[in-house]
Amino acid sequence: MSIHETLLNQTIDGHWDLLYEYGCDRPEIEEFLLGRVAFLERQRRAISIVDGVLAAHGKERLLRYLAELARVEHGIRELEPWVRDHVVHAVLSFLLGAFINERFLSNSHAVGRFQWKIAGLLHDVAYPVQIANDILGPFQDTINAITRDLGVAGDEVRFLVVPENLEKLTNGVSALSLIQDRLEDWNLSIDVNALYRQMIVLGEVCHGMISGLAVLLVIDRMYQKFNPAREYRDIYEVGSKINWHQACFEEDIVSACSAIFVHNLDASHFAGAKIDRESAPLAFLLKLSDSLQDWERPSLHDPDGIPATRYEIEVGDGWMLFRADVPSDRKERIRHAVASCMIADDIQIV
Repeated sequence: MSIHETLLNQTIDGHWDLLYEYGCDRPEIEEFLLGRVAFLERQRRAISIVDGVLAAHGKERLLRYLAELARVEHGIRELEPWVRDHVVHAVLSFLLGAFINERFLSNSHAVGRFQWKIAGLLHDVAYPVQIANDILGPFQDTINAITRDLGVAGDEVRFLVVPENLEKLTNGVSALSLIQDRLEDWNLSIDVNALYRQMIVLGEVCHGMISGLAVLLVIDRMYQKFNPAREYRDIYEVGSKINWHQACFEEDIVSACSAIFVHNLDASHFAGAKIDRESAPLAFLLKLSDSLQDWERPSLHDPDGIPATRYEIEVGDGWMLFRADVPSDRKERIRHAVASCMIADDIQIV
C-alpha cells in the first residue's frame, strides 16, 4: 500500500469522512492522489482543491482572495519549469497533515481544522517571489563575471527583491510584532524583526516568511473592511456565515501565519528551542508535514519525482512510523529536518 492509499483508506470510518471535515470532496481527492495525469493537469487540479477547501462551510469571502495567491505559481510556471510543484506540494502536505492531526495528534495536541486549512494550504504561496529572486541571481552574476573578465574597475551589480510595507497592517499594527508575540507564546527563541531585516539586507528571499506576512496582510485588510473597530463580538456580513470577531483574527489567523513564517527556517534557528507540540502544535504539524512530504517533487534531473508507492506512514498508540524507500542521503535529510527542529522522539523515519 502506498502513502496515497493510506491517506484515502484511513480517513473514512463508516459514515464519518475525515476529508469532508476538512472541506474536501473525496472523489476529487481520490482522482488527484491516484489518477495518472500529466503534471500540469495535476497542478490545475491542486488549485481546484485549494479553491474548494478554502471555500467550504461558508468561508467563501474570507478565503477566496487567498486562493488567488495560490494561482500565481501556476501562472509563472514557464519562468522556472522544474521548480513548479509547490501548489501540488501544498495539497499533499495538507492531506498528510490532516491525517497526522486526526490519527496521531488527536489525543491532546490536535490543531484546529480552520487553522490547518490556512497553514497547510497556503504555507508556500510566496514561492513565486523566491523564484523571481533566483532568476535574477544568474543574470547579475553574469554581468559581474563579464566585468571581471574584462579586467576593468566597476561596482558589482546587485538585483534585490525588496518587499515594502508587507509587514504593515492597518491601524498602525506591525505584523512582525504579532508574530513575535505568538512565537514567544510558543516558547520559540526567534527574533522576528532581526530575521526579517537580515533577509532584506542580504538580498535573500525566504518564501516562508513572505508567505506568512502576505496571508496575514490580506486577511487583516478584509477585517478592516468588515470589522474596522476590531470589536470582540460576533459580526456577520449580510448573506454570509463568516464571523469577523476579532478574537478569531488574534487566535486562528495570527497562529496560522506565525506557523507559516517559521516553517522554512533551517535548524540553526531552533538551536535554542525546538518546536514542541505541547506549546506550539500548529507550528509542529506544519513543519512535520512539510518535511515528510518528499514524494512526487519534480526536479530538473527527475521531472516526476519519486513515486508515492515508495513511501508509507503508520500510526500506533503513541508512535508514528514514516517509511521512505529512497537513497540513504535523501532519507537522512528528512530525518535531520525533523530531529533538528522539533521534539519528535516518538516519530521514526526508516
